[in-house]
Amino acid sequence: MRLGNAYAYCKPSQNVGLKLDLLRGLPGYVGHATSRINRLENQDNYSIKMMRSWPNAYGSALNCSDLKRLVQEYARRFPEGNYWKHKLSTFEKFYNKFIKNCNSKQELLLMKEGDSAILGQNGGRMIFDKMGNIIDKIALLTELDRLRLFYGFARFDLDQCCGLGTAAGSTASSIFLYPYDDPNAPIDEGKDDDSWIISHSGLLKLIVTQVGDSKIILCDQDGIAHALTTTHHINSSRERHRLSIDPSRLDPDAFGETRFLNNFANTRSFGDVAGKPYGISSEPDIFSFLVGNTLHLPRSERSKLPFNGDECFLALVTDGITNKLADQEVVDLITSTVNSWGLKKATPQFVAEETIKFIQAIATKHSDNATCVVVRLSNWGNWPNVDRTGPQRETKLMNAQSNETKLN
Repeated sequence: MRLGNAYAYCKPSQNVGLKLDLLRGLPGYVGHATSRINRLENQDNYSIKMMRSWPNAYGSALNCSDLKRLVQEYARRFPEGNYWKHKLSTFEKFYNKFIKNCNSKQELLLMKEGDSAILGQNGGRMIFDKMGNIIDKIALLTELDRLRLFYGFARFDLDQCCGLGTAAGSTASSIFLYPYDDPNAPIDEGKDDDSWIISHSGLLKLIVTQVGDSKIILCDQDGIAHALTTTHHINSSRERHRLSIDPSRLDPDAFGETRFLNNFANTRSFGDVAGKPYGISSEPDIFSFLVGNTLHLPRSERSKLPFNGDECFLALVTDGITNKLADQEVVDLITSTVNSWGLKKATPQFVAEETIKFIQAIATKHSDNATCVVVRLSNWGNWPNVDRTGPQRETKLMNAQSNETKLN
């Protein structure tokens, strides 16, 4: 298992600098834990990075021809696949409509907000602050932002995964979190290139990308779990429709699992070159949300937020956890741990480790690697003191202990 390193540089005074490892120096804000469980090795990976060029789209324009060549390269690399031929045709329509006649990406990005074509594809609804100012006039991501993410995922897949001579595949669930205030504001001259500050005192933009079967779960102010991603399995009607598969022709294997082409657990992944001609893709699902502190929002506007604001935390978990626990069980395990140990002891780092310990306790002989990353949000610790799934988790723990006793 490899961990990606990222550092924050703080300058308390003119002559003093402080370097913090984001994975080790902020246990009160980001918690992470992983275990191989009962596998020979841990193949889960996770990292925290800081990005400066995106979502500041005005300073990180894409080359139009690069986008077009990328899709064409996929079509050439996997000529048998109808999926990329379809993707090429749909890209041609977008290219001709919005990109072909623009001198640059900047020109397209700087088009007037009133342009009906741009607003038509972005959608969105107006949200006002207490002063009557519009704070969310259009969707959080434009079509070009989505293309930028698509390009990054597809480029990584082609360059780093499809040419390594291995038949293996990998998945990825990612979040991009940044303050709503003004991501395009000028950067202070005295600030280090790697420095970045995010405050819980205001609203946050949350961008979620998904390829595969890991999960991202959000806990709202009432302690309710919300799955922000959907798994890319052949059991998904959306994926079956994308791949033009008749569900009546799908047969489960000896373990009761249904696989694509009787081989692949996921219908979207990095790598898995053998399945690329038949529709396996690294194209991510992309979602955007407005979350965080609603102090500066009037009560009438809070209902327009997707989760009513004042969310508590995010949990990023791999299938080694979701195969054992439902989404609400993951949230209740974290909230009940904090309720039992108190806020001072039960930091995000502590609860991430406790989650992995619980999975180790109920794991079976063939249980998969498990990883949990907990990201604190503005309303951390203020959920109701209710454990909705405590009996279910207790039953799973007792059954695991009973099975272990029988084996001994």
